Amino acid sequence: MKNVLLLMTLLGGVTGASAQAVKTSSAQTTPKAAAAVVSTASESDADKAGKAQLVERLMTEKSYLYSQIIDKCFYFRMSPTCWATFSDPANDTKSAGFDAAGYLVGSAILFAKKEGLGDLTLLNGSGGQEKGNRPQMDEIVAKLRQKFSMTVEAPINCTKKASDFVTRYPYEVMKVVGEDTWSPKSGEAHFTVVLSPTAKDMSVKISPDGKRFTVSGPALVEAYSTPNKIAAGMAPANKNR
Repeated sequence: MKNVLLLMTLLGGVTGASAQAVKTSSAQTTPKAAAAVVSTASESDADKAGKAQLVERLMTEKSYLYSQIIDKCFYFRMSPTCWATFSDPANDTKSAGFDAAGYLVGSAILFAKKEGLGDLTLLNGSGGQEKGNRPQMDEIVAKLRQKFSMTVEAPINCTKKASDFVTRYPYEVMKVVGEDTWSPKSGEAHFTVVLSPTAKDMSVKISPDGKRFTVSGPALVEAYSTPNKIAAGMAPANKNR
């Protein structure tokens, strides 16, 4: 309940701090310790452009912090049809990237605090001091990137159902990540969330070192009890289990 209330506060209370342009790079800047876990080599130009558009809109309409967490910790490898729905400003619903980003970032902020990296909420909303706090936020986000990342893969032709899953599957994963009771045994949690045209059910695979999670789900059909299966699949890597 504590995290639910805090997440609602994060989503409702954080508004745009500045409309300045966000500098983006075609090569993601990631700490060396995490480079082996998440590769951006297969991101297409369209993927990079789509993400840059989302990051800029978050900077303008949400905050610097929101833009930086998406820029540094989240990656997207999606088909043109998935990007079309994900990026459409007229589609500000739960299947749209901008709306979904609020949930993803909110849970990432909870995870950073829970893992002892710092309270990004206080730095982000400290009464007009947000710009001055950006170096501190950058430092915490860099540490967060070493412990956490998520790549969303949707290489399929996005039907309406698939467009919903593009945001729903990451949301269900992040709901667990942000919980008080979930913390990775390995100290790191790097997720690849895949929409599969052939999968009939949800599956969660954890690497032998406990740092990498592959969450796969059907792209075209509704899997039974999706949230429960994702939570159960992540449970073996929970040090508080």
